[in-house]
Amino acid sequence: MTPLICQLTPAHASAYRDLRLRCLADHPQAFTSEADEARAQPLAWSVQRLTPHPNQPHDFFLGAFVNGEMVGMVGLQGRYRAKERHNATIMGLYVAPEHGNLGLGAALFMALLNQARQLPDLEQLDLTVTQGNETAQVLYKRHGFTVFGIHPCAIKVDGVDYAKVLMHLDLRPSALRG
Repeated sequence: MTPLICQLTPAHASAYRDLRLRCLADHPQAFTSEADEARAQPLAWSVQRLTPHPNQPHDFFLGAFVNGEMVGMVGLQGRYRAKERHNATIMGLYVAPEHGNLGLGAALFMALLNQARQLPDLEQLDLTVTQGNETAQVLYKRHGFTVFGIHPCAIKVDGVDYAKVLMHLDLRPSALRG
């Protein structure tokens, strides 16, 4: 079993949607999006999300496939206002539990970082992780992310508040910036 990691395209929209709905339903405290709202979105929403746009070069999703089945995903979303174009946010890292402990999460994350480093205008990445999700925080720290704050009560699931840990990675340390 050799996993394949590749950039998702509109052809992957159905598999992407199914896996996204699964992660939102199974782990509502881990994601800002809500399963019922996502379920109400048509497949065309996923097609649009996975369609490359030349004016949004920092937006893409990667998928991990095992035996042809998409079992993991992660995305990058850029910010495109003039003063923010050097920033992007990592979102939606998920690996199906039956494929956990195989290093797929780390492989997806490394593939995303490698692709992000190839984007010449991108200087820094950020992400949020639900406070208490130590496994994810350890992964992110291992790849150079540092905590820069806590957003208390960032999401509410079934009446319970969850804080989000805010993390950052400088892709081009100041000594390398021109």
